[in-house]
Amino acid sequence: MKILSKEEIEAHKYHTIAGGVKGAIAGFAIAGAVWKLAPIRYPRFQPRRWPWSIKTAFWISPPTLMTAICAEEASNKFDSTMYSSGGESADALEEHRKWKEMSMKQKLVEGLSNNKYKIIVGAWAASMYGSWVVVDKDPIMTKAQKAVQARMYAQFITVGLLLASMGLSMYERKLHPNKEQVREKQRWDRLLADVEAEEKTSHDGVAGFRDNSQRVNSKIFKYE
Repeated sequence: MKILSKEEIEAHKYHTIAGGVKGAIAGFAIAGAVWKLAPIRYPRFQPRRWPWSIKTAFWISPPTLMTAICAEEASNKFDSTMYSSGGESADALEEHRKWKEMSMKQKLVEGLSNNKYKIIVGAWAASMYGSWVVVDKDPIMTKAQKAVQARMYAQFITVGLLLASMGLSMYERKLHPNKEQVREKQRWDRLLADVEAEEKTSHDGVAGFRDNSQRVNSKIFKYE
């Protein structure tokens, strides 16, 4: 049995809640898509005519289900990462520690940077739908003309998002100019620590290298 530290409990709680929030958003998106698109495909399916109690259940059920599933998956994924045999557990705690120390502005920039491609794809899909809703109100244009017009609007928005993502990347490099070097150093430190632990375990202290100084003297080290 392993006794968890306060930091491990907080990290697990954060990952679980984050997974649940993502699941809730996905659930509302699914419910909205069914509410809007299903009557087009199945004219007899008219959720707007339902009693308010059934409407409430309709909007609550998908987010509740997706929240439970995604929170459970996030919890299991964190447990698998945290308590694996490699050095990933230390990485998970280190990332959580850094996230706690960030200001709200830094968290916003970091979150946007880590999910910028998801945001671009989602915004492109939303812009396609929104453009079609606006253009479809024109009684003069044909369906083909409306599709071309909506695609042009969506492309314009997508180009703007791509430029914004480039600006975000430049701003992030300005905030953290040595981010890649720090990650590289941490990767090598973890690699040396893993090799040292493996040698101590396999040779039981009889053969192999006892510490990094012996490894350096034996010419097994990273050249700068």
